[in-house]
Amino acid sequence: MGSSAAALATSADAIDDGALVARIKAGDEAAFSKLYRRYSRHIAGVVYRLLGNDDHLDDIVQDTFVIGAKQLNELREPKALRGWLTTIAVRRVKRHLASCYRRKELSSALDAVTVRVSEPSAREEVHALYRALSKLPEKLRVPWTLHHLEGETLPAVAKLCDSSLSSVKRHIAAANKSLRRSYDAH
Repeated sequence: MGSSAAALATSADAIDDGALVARIKAGDEAAFSKLYRRYSRHIAGVVYRLLGNDDHLDDIVQDTFVIGAKQLNELREPKALRGWLTTIAVRRVKRHLASCYRRKELSSALDAVTVRVSEPSAREEVHALYRALSKLPEKLRVPWTLHHLEGETLPAVAKLCDSSLSSVKRHIAAANKSLRRSYDAH
């Protein structure tokens, strides 16, 4: 029994990629497991070398095989399976790196416009203002912020808010009143 199991495992290892792909397309889950065991180490190595670390390695390797399973019918040459899976992995890594780059760029852009306060007492005032502003309804907060913090003129605020000049003036006055009450309460 032991030698026949070993012979079966050896014959399974001898299945070429074309036969493996055909079995997967026919719904053979064991064949997909075999595919994963056959190429996951290679794909993980490629992903690791491209990323330079293993922070997202497992996710990208899994994504590669999930995408591969979904797109298996698009594989024109089953004998090129390893290269095809590697291409999917490379695309996943590129997408991941582009996303990281965009997050880094956005973070840098936000840092450039974030209020910098070096005086500790002023820092608390700025944070108190932002807390009070966060409690205002959007229709009051947006025009007030555009006018008082961004320095926009009242007509420009009206245009940016797609509102009338009189509405903007009313909203800013209401925001001023609410903010004064908030500061008087503290």
